[in-house]
Amino acid sequence: MFIKQDPMRRVVYSLVPIFLWSVYLYGWRVIAMTAFIYLLGILAEYVFEKGKNKKVSEAVLVTCGLFAISLPPAVPFWAAGVGILFAVIFGKEVYGGFGRNMFNPSITGRTFCYISFPLMLQTTWMIPGGFGFGGGMNRLIQGSTALEAVVMLALVGALFWYITKKEAKTQAVIISVALAVVAVIAFNVAVAYAFPFTKGTRIAINELDSVAMATPIEVFRGLAKENNWHHTISFFGWNIQLENNDPLALFFGLRVGSMGEGAIFLIILAGIYLLMTKTANWRLVLLTVAGALVFTVGYYFSGLMDTRFPVFREHRLGTDLGVKIMDVLSFMMVGSILFAAVFMSTDPVSAPKKNVSQWIYGFLIGGLTITIRVFSGFAEGVSFAILTANAFASLLDELMPANKKKKAPAGKVVAAQEAQA
Repeated sequence: MFIKQDPMRRVVYSLVPIFLWSVYLYGWRVIAMTAFIYLLGILAEYVFEKGKNKKVSEAVLVTCGLFAISLPPAVPFWAAGVGILFAVIFGKEVYGGFGRNMFNPSITGRTFCYISFPLMLQTTWMIPGGFGFGGGMNRLIQGSTALEAVVMLALVGALFWYITKKEAKTQAVIISVALAVVAVIAFNVAVAYAFPFTKGTRIAINELDSVAMATPIEVFRGLAKENNWHHTISFFGWNIQLENNDPLALFFGLRVGSMGEGAIFLIILAGIYLLMTKTANWRLVLLTVAGALVFTVGYYFSGLMDTRFPVFREHRLGTDLGVKIMDVLSFMMVGSILFAAVFMSTDPVSAPKKNVSQWIYGFLIGGLTITIRVFSGFAEGVSFAILTANAFASLLDELMPANKKKKAPAGKVVAAQEAQA
């Protein structure tokens, strides 16, 4: 079924520790959601590629993995399903399949969900730790989501089996997809109205942010203080107050956020592995981080952050340089800029190919992410930054000079000439 692509397999391997850590942070839902997204994403590409008598690319495994762990842990399954279908179909297949897409597929799907279901994607966080039982929020939603997980996994599993058995015949695809959509709608209607005992949990799902805690970026904006949000978690005897944005806690991903974008220590290890195996381009990683750091430092010390992040104004006007440095480092660890630097900006298809273009491209992603985060109404800007940079990738390659070719050693040149003779 799959085309073997070793670089893509290495990216998947690098995601495994992050996935396992997210299971510890958020529990069974991570496993169920990831399985659901993989089944649906692979099936979508299978249908399109089978029609062209081609195999599924292993790149779809990367798309599904990155999309899954970029989602909030308690997002409804149907919304995640819409996102991964959009990512595979409109982010890649409409362009002709692997190697022809203009935009990063996983970011395309995530941005579509973020724009289409903004409230849902900003109110389905969970308190991290203890396999999903760290803060009590999971107890509010576990009953309804467990039922949803079983139904949706069974449905997409049956859909996968039937369509692959019928070898993606057009009539079979149309009928089975139509029935699946009807089944999903019927299930949600039944849960909402036919079973009164689920209504309380359904309401809780829509109000998870008020029940629990703000994300780290919202904490810096002062929302935790305004809304009197307080939550302490215990991590192997270490009591962490989430509203403090402790840099060490942020480093280990002990925060409210997406399933896998917060574990900085594992993201760094994954980046080292991908760079050592020459899977990721070091220019793209380095310049994305550098762009974000330069713009963070510039906005912080110029005072341009003061209005949106009042806590930084207090620290900036103080005299303790150590506090200012920790502010900058913490701001770099919140959101998903480091995750994007390692896994998103390095996408070999949507990124530019020339060396100079890659320097500009990476810096653009990092700088634009921080700019959107500071000045726009969105809490995070990395998705919009990457899609914007994707749009300019081909133009950058057109404008920038070609890569300098390395001169071969004299011995190899002579051997080549003799071989041609």
